[in-house]
Formats: sequence, structure tokens, C-alpha cells
Amino acid sequence: MAGLGRFFLFGVALVVAIVALAWPQIEQQLIASGYSCPYPFSMLVTGKGAEKEAAAEAEGLPKYTLDQLRMYDGSDEEKPILLAVGGKVLDVTSGAKFYAKGKSYNQFAGTACTRALALGSLKKEDITDDTSDFDDKKKAELDETKEFYYEKYPIVGELA
Repeated sequence: MAGLGRFFLFGVALVVAIVALAWPQIEQQLIASGYSCPYPFSMLVTGKGAEKEAAAEAEGLPKYTLDQLRMYDGSDEEKPILLAVGGKVLDVTSGAKFYAKGKSYNQFAGTACTRALALGSLKKEDITDDTSDFDDKKKAELDETKEFYYEKYPIVGELA
């Protein structure tokens, strides 16, 4: 019986090892299928994968002023829906069910809304990029918010 238990544990360990080795490809398939991973491989390996990738992706991309960003608020169906998080401009058109005109988060479309998203706030006064008064706990929440958005939506520019 002891041999059977060892065989079972060896089998479980083997399956875990195979999944661990294949996880980056599994994650890519999940993301391509529209699912997001709660712990992206890049974050597990580097600690701040999405944020570092976001900085590299944003290099060479167009710069948007707040006035230019407002033109992408979801009111024109011919234009993408953009918003800015942490100084990066993201195309959230794939999340139109949240950000399109008349939807629950449309007030964030066409804005720099880092503060509101990090706080989970729907207050108009929180729709800003200013997070200078954040304490360590709020800064940690801000980092998680940026990770989420940088993993989920393509970066198409930077705030000027």
C-alpha cells in the first residue's frame, strides 16, 4: 500500500511540474480567450511584470493631452474608448460593456482616472491622475490597479 501512495504523490508532483512549466503558454491562451489571470506569470517572476512592460510599451507611442483624451470618451462609436491610468493611455474598447456611452464606468472614458480606479470611487472629484496624498496602503492598491489595467488593456500612448 505504501508503494501505491508514493506512486500517487509522484503522479501529482509530475502534473504540477508540467502545469508550472506550461503556465506562460496557458496564461497567453486564457488572455487571448478574454479571461484574465489573477496572478500573471510576468508578475510572479518579476514582481512588477506588467508595470515594467507598460513602461517599455509606452516608449515611442503618441502623447495625449487631457483635451485630446476627452475626444475618446465613447460618445463616437467610430473612435476607440481610451482612458489613462498611471500616466499610460489605454484602449479599453474591448471593455465597451463597461466604458461605452450610458454604461456604468463611462465617466472614466476619455479621462485620466488613476485615483478613482485605485480607490474604487465613482465620485467625480476622484477622476484625476493625482495620487500624491496616497499612504503606503493606498499606494499598494494603486500598484494592483495598474497591474490589472496594464495586463488587461493595450497601452496606446502616454499622457503629455
